[in-house]
Amino acid sequence: MKMHFSNNTLTAAAGTALLLGSAMFSSSPASAVTFGTSLDCDPALSGDPLDQTCSLQSLLDDITVSGGIDTTNDTGFEYFTNTATGGSLARFMFEVAGFASGNKFGLFNKDGVKAELFDGSNDDADRAIVDFLDNGDISISTKAFDPIGSTVDNLISDFGNVFGFYLENPAGHTFFSDASLNFDGRQHSAIYQGDNSTVLDLPGVQPGVFTDNEFIIAFEDLPEGHPYEDFDYNDLVVMMESIEPTDIPEPSTLLGLGVVVSAALVTRRRQRRSN
Repeated sequence: MKMHFSNNTLTAAAGTALLLGSAMFSSSPASAVTFGTSLDCDPALSGDPLDQTCSLQSLLDDITVSGGIDTTNDTGFEYFTNTATGGSLARFMFEVAGFASGNKFGLFNKDGVKAELFDGSNDDADRAIVDFLDNGDISISTKAFDPIGSTVDNLISDFGNVFGFYLENPAGHTFFSDASLNFDGRQHSAIYQGDNSTVLDLPGVQPGVFTDNEFIIAFEDLPEGHPYEDFDYNDLVVMMESIEPTDIPEPSTLLGLGVVVSAALVTRRRQRRSN
């Protein structure tokens, strides 16, 4: 389809810390995604001037057998790592964009090194296998869906196993799942986690349950202010499995929580001494 004190005082402080800690370690910190009106839809074909049949929501609805995905709420996750097998499969789902023939998608690490999985020659149902090796290297094998299609193999040294996702458009703009790295300051990816109940029918393969170690990564490929930017997040969409989020609290935040609890304990001890 080319086209993320008293006893009471002590208890309250500790409770607050636990609550904050629980919130930050939540396995799914859902965040709202703001969608624009997709410019990729063709009202002339549908006869509907407000046609949004090519929106990300519509396209995902089209491949949903049961259950559903609410695209307005993504996970808020930005970085991931491998699971025990040390390997992961990425499946190219669809791409609806003027830049479809030139967009590139892949992984990036903390040093900014990029590992490309798909490029403009890839299409629906193509797949990439990523192995996270024990020496820190990663190997990538990208294969066309055609059983006799060509395979591209690549080895990237010292990449590690903590990564985010990127999209690079042919105009030379690169956008990251970590919005703080995007030059226009905007969120360019929406990431959705499986719920172990929704059944999806991806292009070229049998339908199956969208499990919680599978994630859909959807990108917008134009910067804010571009004449044709629409932030519809359907410009390149991939599913990747056997990965898990690594988003964790900043050390300074954890230190702050420790200070809250420690201060409460110190105050409590002083009260005991005075009594």
